[in-house]
Amino acid sequence: MNDTGAAAGGIGAVALGLVILMYQIGRWRGGDPTPKVHFFAGVALAALLFLGGGLFGVMGGAAAAFGDGVGTYALEGATGAIAKAGAAGPTGGERVAVGGAIAGLCLLALYAGLIKSGRADLREPLIRGAAVGVFLGASAGLIGMALGLIRTSGNTIGNILIHTI
Repeated sequence: MNDTGAAAGGIGAVALGLVILMYQIGRWRGGDPTPKVHFFAGVALAALLFLGGGLFGVMGGAAAAFGDGVGTYALEGATGAIAKAGAAGPTGGERVAVGGAIAGLCLLALYAGLIKSGRADLREPLIRGAAVGVFLGASAGLIGMALGLIRTSGNTIGNILIHTI
């Protein structure tokens, strides 16, 4: 992808995110009775599950660790020499995403239970919040920075859940 395509995609994502955000603000100003916390929970879900790691980061880290293991095994089997570079293990980026993914999955399970138990009105603000989180969080700026704080907090909460259970 060239620089022009990347810039157009980024501008398009920001524009779409702002359009969805303005639609949600218009609903709130128009008297939407759904509490705002459900929209922001959708933004948090996007930050924890999709942006900066989350489930995709965990899957990518697992694939990288698996590939590293296969490569080390093949190298040692073919040459008989110990691969010192692979002995250090993965760089650790995927471990950071595990806590956030677990916190995100817990939040997702909470909302799945709420929606299935008769609160179908929560589905739309949650999806709109997740869309705004993905579109605006993928770009730089204040919302991208705020989503970074959500990911960091989610990783901390997820790590607490991992180590106490």
